[in-house]
Amino acid sequence: MSSDRVGSLVAWLRDRGERVTTARRALLTALDQAGDHRSADELAEAVSREHPEVHRATIYRTLETLRRLEVVEHTHLGHGPAVYHLAGEVHQHLVCEECGAIQEVPASVLGDLEADLERDFGFRLNSRHFAVVGRCRHCRHGPGDGIVEDRRG
Repeated sequence: MSSDRVGSLVAWLRDRGERVTTARRALLTALDQAGDHRSADELAEAVSREHPEVHRATIYRTLETLRRLEVVEHTHLGHGPAVYHLAGEVHQHLVCEECGAIQEVPASVLGDLEADLERDFGFRLNSRHFAVVGRCRHCRHGPGDGIVEDRRG
């Protein structure tokens, strides 16, 4: 992603009659530069380094506004705080509860479950809001699973 993306998002906001404030532009830039999922606190710190006049509370409100406008998505990756990223290609997160590794996978991996829940219970799952927690391939083959693996190198 690049500053072109930030410029496009700013233009998109203006086209919809949304205000483009210093805080919004700074937050979009911080999300762009992060290149990964960041907590609200991490984003507030990044914005504060460049724009100390932007208050932390403003960052939280701006994140919520950008989430409502579907410019930003947030997800819960386990027991920590929610993390944010610019909306883009829809994906699901797999989080290893042992080592903390995060893997992004296509959203379609939960397609059958979503269809079953809708058909059988009339329930529409918002799977992007949370991570699927389990054990990664590496941790699954550790002690306790009956598979001995040499991890010395």
